[in-house]
Amino acid sequence: VKKVLLILFITLFNTSLFAEINEPGSGKINYWSDFEKYYKEELKKSQKKKQKLIIYGSTSTGGWATGTSITKEINDKSHKKAYKRCMKFAKKYTQKDCYLFAIDDEVVWNFDAVVVKKTIYNTDLSELPIGDRALAIVLEEDKKPGRFFEDQPDVNDDYQMHVVYTLYKDSKDKEGDINGKLEELIKLADDWIYETTKKANQKSNTMNGEGQRIKWDRREDGKLDISFVRLAVTKKEMKKCPDPYGSCGNLYGRTIVNSGFNNPKKIYFNFGDFAYGEWPYSGGFPIFSVFAKHKGDPLKTSEWPYFVLHEGLHAMGGIYTCAPNYIEGHNTKKTKDLMSRQGDGTNHTLDPKNDDYWGHNIKTCPDMQDSVYFTPTSDTPFDPFEVTCLTKDKWKLTKHNYEKYMDEEG
Repeated sequence: VKKVLLILFITLFNTSLFAEINEPGSGKINYWSDFEKYYKEELKKSQKKKQKLIIYGSTSTGGWATGTSITKEINDKSHKKAYKRCMKFAKKYTQKDCYLFAIDDEVVWNFDAVVVKKTIYNTDLSELPIGDRALAIVLEEDKKPGRFFEDQPDVNDDYQMHVVYTLYKDSKDKEGDINGKLEELIKLADDWIYETTKKANQKSNTMNGEGQRIKWDRREDGKLDISFVRLAVTKKEMKKCPDPYGSCGNLYGRTIVNSGFNNPKKIYFNFGDFAYGEWPYSGGFPIFSVFAKHKGDPLKTSEWPYFVLHEGLHAMGGIYTCAPNYIEGHNTKKTKDLMSRQGDGTNHTLDPKNDDYWGHNIKTCPDMQDSVYFTPTSDTPFDPFEVTCLTKDKWKLTKHNYEKYMDEEG
């Protein structure tokens, strides 16, 4: 509502935008390798012309946008020009506001900041654009025994994967979070992941040939900790999303983070108990999504474990750009590899040649079996949050000397 009032105030009174325009951005920039490449190209252009550079940026888990002004003088006019250019593309690719990224070679964006909005709303958000409704609502009928709207107390301080059960504003409540069905599916996936990693570890002669499981977030009673989130948009409204994937800049993931699920030691697995027009996906750390239906087809239990591991590895940062066969966030285009871009229908093998992301000997590139989200945990672990969100000087747990490792979502 505040944002809507601000826009009305600006429109009616034509006041200066510059206080907002000069505001530096904060938090992680998704698709960073592409964003950084663009910035360096624009910086080179400005230096060649011996002029000044102003660049604004916008980011969401669904995309990125920039706007630049190469000018003789840095002033309000040049800031406004760069901001307007950025907003033109942000409207299409991120549905988010633009913020100041850099002036010349000085980057002012605060990468270390963790951006948190609100937890849960129970008000009508229909006056906002669809892409801005990344806040959960609570209906009176959603309040049921055994259901939790917040992350429950942890049994330890370890890294964990937390499950979130989401519904549209008008979805029928199938109670998958409280009737045991989702917990059964998680067990099915966990057992499959154990057997799949066991084969890979035996083949690569790593981890003592043991299989690995996900460190699932559990309550004090030992049951899987599943949180409930109802989205502030209807199924029909989501179909109006302008982005090519129909997710409104990953509205699902943004809603989860804005609802208070933002622990840097957790990855959030969103199970949407509704139909989605595309395949399961991840926008990178810390969220990935799988749905009850994809492209009109019901989720098959035979495909479910594969989706969980494939997208889970994406949420852990994989596949990193330093992988020799890296392509579009994956490691191959169409092969039997579990992390290939398309797959051939039998892609259930983890890095069969051990030359990209699992059981490899490339010391400058993350090995996914070293992720802190697996147990048993490697003796040389890495933290996906540190590697994908922080500069090397801020790393604490991660002791590796990775190079050209930035992740790309897929």
